[in-house]
Amino acid sequence: MAGVETTLGGSREHFPETVWASVLGAPGPESPQRKAALDQFLSLYWRPVYKFVRTAGKASIEDAKDLTQDFFRYLLEGDLLVKYRTEKGRFRSFLKGILRHFLSQAHRDSNAQKRGGGRAVLSLDVEAVETERFVAERERLSADEIFDRQWATEILLQSIADLRRTLTEEGRSECLKVYETYELCPSGQAQPTYGDLARALSLTEHQVKNHLDAARARLEQLVRERLARGVSSPHELAQEMNELFSG
Repeated sequence: MAGVETTLGGSREHFPETVWASVLGAPGPESPQRKAALDQFLSLYWRPVYKFVRTAGKASIEDAKDLTQDFFRYLLEGDLLVKYRTEKGRFRSFLKGILRHFLSQAHRDSNAQKRGGGRAVLSLDVEAVETERFVAERERLSADEIFDRQWATEILLQSIADLRRTLTEEGRSECLKVYETYELCPSGQAQPTYGDLARALSLTEHQVKNHLDAARARLEQLVRERLARGVSSPHELAQEMNELFSG
């Protein structure tokens, strides 16, 4: 989406504020640019927020769904995103701070409107989120750690979807097939060797390596573009890249 991309590299002036804060926090009538940014914002953050609520608030599934809806309504209708400043650090740290305050306020206010009574901000399908792995994580990880893990997962999954779309549009189906077969093999299945792929796809091992190198480089570029929407400087972008790929 060209309208909300953040320029990469260069001086701090290329990162005056995050896309989320600048586009979603700006007052004025609804626009196609804002709607597109909002869809991306909710897609990226609702699962981390939901998991944070379930972990920090020890909420039931239904209460967590209601609180997640309430939080995004509170965030957007209260124009809280416009309060983000670059000196406050990373945007997701700022977002978690608002979320902690919201949950504390919700727990204190026993006379508040019954949860779930307002307009739904997004559709929540939590069945795929409520896994045995998540249950185990809640026993050993903090709400902040769970939020950050899910955020990283969302960044990677959405970037891989971008990669599939990009390579398909460019007519590079062979490159995509090599990447998917090698990097995205099902859990529990042995990763194929370059030789295995070459024989299966009627390629040379050199071609396999070239396709993998090209796909990995494009994926890194796509990840950078997604991360850049939530940082305020090249230094923060480098930190996010290092943390994402060192985990």
